[in-house]
Amino acid sequence: MYENFGHNLYSRTYRALNIAKKRTMVVISVFIFAFLILIVRLSQVMVFNGNDDENSLYMNAPTMSSRADIVDRNNNIIATSLPTVSLYACPHEIIDFNEAAEKTCFVFTDMKKDKFLRRMKKAKRFLWVKRNLSPKQEQEILNQGIPGFHFLKTEKRVYPDKNLLAHVIGGTDIDNNGIAGIEKVFDEALKSSTHPISLSIDLNIQHAVHDELQKAVHEFRAKGGAAIVMKIKTGEIFSLVSLPDFDPNRNENPNSRERFNMATSSAIEPGSSAKIINTAMALETKKITPFSQYDARLPIKIGRFTIHDFHGRGTYLSVEEILKYSSNIGSAKIALDVGRNYQKSFFKKIGLLDTVACELVETQKPLYPKNWSEVSSMTIAFGHGIALSPLHLITVVSGMLNGGVKNNPTLLKKNIAVSGERIISEKTSKQIAILMRLNVTEGANKKAEVKGYQVGGKSGTAEKLNRGRYSKTANYTGFIGAFPMPNPEYSVYVVLDEPQATAKTHGFRTAGWIAAPTAANIVQRIGPMLNVMVSEDQEPDWHEMLRKVK
Repeated sequence: MYENFGHNLYSRTYRALNIAKKRTMVVISVFIFAFLILIVRLSQVMVFNGNDDENSLYMNAPTMSSRADIVDRNNNIIATSLPTVSLYACPHEIIDFNEAAEKTCFVFTDMKKDKFLRRMKKAKRFLWVKRNLSPKQEQEILNQGIPGFHFLKTEKRVYPDKNLLAHVIGGTDIDNNGIAGIEKVFDEALKSSTHPISLSIDLNIQHAVHDELQKAVHEFRAKGGAAIVMKIKTGEIFSLVSLPDFDPNRNENPNSRERFNMATSSAIEPGSSAKIINTAMALETKKITPFSQYDARLPIKIGRFTIHDFHGRGTYLSVEEILKYSSNIGSAKIALDVGRNYQKSFFKKIGLLDTVACELVETQKPLYPKNWSEVSSMTIAFGHGIALSPLHLITVVSGMLNGGVKNNPTLLKKNIAVSGERIISEKTSKQIAILMRLNVTEGANKKAEVKGYQVGGKSGTAEKLNRGRYSKTANYTGFIGAFPMPNPEYSVYVVLDEPQATAKTHGFRTAGWIAAPTAANIVQRIGPMLNVMVSEDQEPDWHEMLRKVK
């Protein structure tokens, strides 16, 4: 019946409906697509956009993670974390910036209103206001009722002993990340475990050493100083002090002089303390004995250099006497006798030419001449021309006294015995221990004597280098020692930076007058703490013992 109209009315209606349906689907699809884009964009802004640290709450606010304690060898806490709160602002939630700044600076009087106001206006979604608030500050901010201000639970690293262990502990930044010392080296371990790290340090020993070194720095008006106490058989460090120091509880300039660890990071010429090493080298040749004689009557002239003795004896000296009287001439002739090639290989063997292994990253490589010439060989024999950190020197000398077996120094408590590296023979080790004792009883270091503890050791004075030249007015004074001889349990090293003479030292500023008595004071205080029994027995005949060493 519809054919009379000349076209199909049903087909036209169907097509119109079909077109409308398609257009509706297109519109719906566009809306859905636009909505998806909006969702993705919001996600990026709120979660994934971390390019601007100030604008992302999630990238700025630290999570509440516990950092493990650090304890000394007796389980005394030396570093721990305490819960605190920190204050942050969401600027987009703040109603009145000026009022917010005024109320904030009323509580935190160290903040400048104009500066804080600029920071708030510049930030978009997040701004730290103050970290680690005290309970009083927290309550005062609550009382102000500032819209857009929020609290976040955080942790603050605390060091109960303040400066006492500064260079051992190092410290953390404001976000509790280790930045130096043990805190830096064991950063991941401290973050990932609640089990405390036990150090080899003994707090009581550390306090005594720090106190005695501080007294010496003050008495002799020194620029600074360092002291180390080591357990010889294990390499455990019972005390490590560097002065000046700092309080790790405070966020101070990380490049300040106080943060420099003189005990591990300095390169110091050991001076005559190196004669212990020179003597051990001679004895290891098996051609030289403690009784071998050397002509020390006249200074040695080589090129433009002259080697002379500070207190010359003007006679022939045995190897024992060369060490005992600290003869530069005799030491230089020993070096010439063994040869520079043997000397360099010996220094390499005992570890003096390599960086000493230790947990701390703040360590110094040894400095020595690239051209190991004959002149260098002679000056190195009495401690000039080679520079080491105090930790390096005490490690090597301790190894020489440990039956000739060197252990790596460690700041971690040892629960089992360790096997070290042999650097000299057991015979030479015994001879060195006796010679060091004779140096205190009869030689130049009588001021290192502590009755009943049978201290042995050697002092060393070295002029400081200033623009490639040795200074006549500034020096390092050090003493390396051990007790009780002839089988020492503990070694001690003390060094002072530019100490000044006093009436007590009769105008001298050398190590025998300054570092040796400082070491004696330390031994006297720590000996009882270490349960080293004072000997009331008559001392053996050290000369006879030296002759009978096998």
